[in-house]
Amino acid sequence: MLESQVMSIGSEAISADDPLLILFDETASDQLRKVSVIQRFSGLLPENYDIAVGNKIKFDDQEYTVKYVGELVKSNILMIGHATLNFKDVPENPQQNAIYLEPYELPQIKKGTIIKYS
Repeated sequence: MLESQVMSIGSEAISADDPLLILFDETASDQLRKVSVIQRFSGLLPENYDIAVGNKIKFDDQEYTVKYVGELVKSNILMIGHATLNFKDVPENPQQNAIYLEPYELPQIKKGTIIKYS
């Protein structure tokens, strides 16, 4: 399991019209920080960690089920703490840097929210 904490939420990171969250670690540029949720992982990220369909992601006590994982997710999380979390049906051509989650609604997050990838 991976665990991170939300360190900041960019001024343009959450939109009621677009059910997604863009996550980065603290190495994100100022430009990215405006549209992203910045997370800090607790401890070193294990090289063998692999998120898969059917896994769960929790935001505090709000649980979501992974419906699709793009090919770039694992390497992006390990290198720069990045993934795009989409809270909608998996489209015909899904984003390869994205994790699609169900239920299809944004979680309530704030600075300090704990994200658990299991």
